[in-house]
Amino acid sequence: HQEYFYKTVLCGLAEKNHQVIYTTHSDKMLDIFDTKGLIRIETGENNQTIKKYNDIGNFSFKGDEEEVNEETGEVITYSRYNEFIKTIEPNLNKILFSKKVVLVEGPNDVLVYKNVIEKKVLEAIKSNREVFNKKRYVQTYLNFHNISILCHHGKGTALYLLEVCKHFKIDYFVINDWDFEETELLLEQVSNFSTLAELHKSNIYTSSNKTKKGMITTNWNLINAAKHDKIHFNTKKLETVIGYDFDDKNSIKIWNHLNSDKFVINENLFPKKLNLFLELDKLQ
Repeated sequence: HQEYFYKTVLCGLAEKNHQVIYTTHSDKMLDIFDTKGLIRIETGENNQTIKKYNDIGNFSFKGDEEEVNEETGEVITYSRYNEFIKTIEPNLNKILFSKKVVLVEGPNDVLVYKNVIEKKVLEAIKSNREVFNKKRYVQTYLNFHNISILCHHGKGTALYLLEVCKHFKIDYFVINDWDFEETELLLEQVSNFSTLAELHKSNIYTSSNKTKKGMITTNWNLINAAKHDKIHFNTKKLETVIGYDFDDKNSIKIWNHLNSDKFVINENLFPKKLNLFLELDKLQ
């Protein structure tokens, strides 16, 4: 009914040159293929309404290999329909109506980081006598602060969602697997290159096989797209960092590991910049 109302009533009025202004919390009543008519508002620190987004220009992504519609300038087009269906459509509502977004690589990353965040929040408030039901507090911390954790199912789509967050001026934090051992390739070795062309001329890139070349390029693109304090890589992968010894993606086994004495939260899994992003330092 929401989509019916949007397409038959609101669009019908607009097509007859009537100005239509409406408020919504529904992604069914937003046309993501045309962002120029969208205004996004939030409640500020002083409990006042503030305008967060009102860009009448085009949503154009400046990636070297990205396709941009020549007529509209929009990067979200049917030429990228696969990416749209896989990542944008399921996450659009959460992105547009969140103050902050944490982008993680897969379902188990969501499982791990939700668990870890609850433990970090509990640690921060354990001596706070003003919080009576600490269990409920930690379970609802992200909801109360309007922070969403989204699964992007791959690094290429992470870059796509990252650009969506930046376009709508939504604060973001990206967490990905590095996919290389530290003895094989360090983050600093890739991030030191100022352009992708320079990286592609380096021995790091030319001496790698086709698969690793793609991994290096994607990692550099993510580093280049995100601010330094807005991205974190798990080396080599999430399972390695949490100390999960099995070579599988079994969620039940990972959950049991998270709640065992073997699991330790360290800086490699939960860096200080993520702690600051989630504002857990303010709970001290």
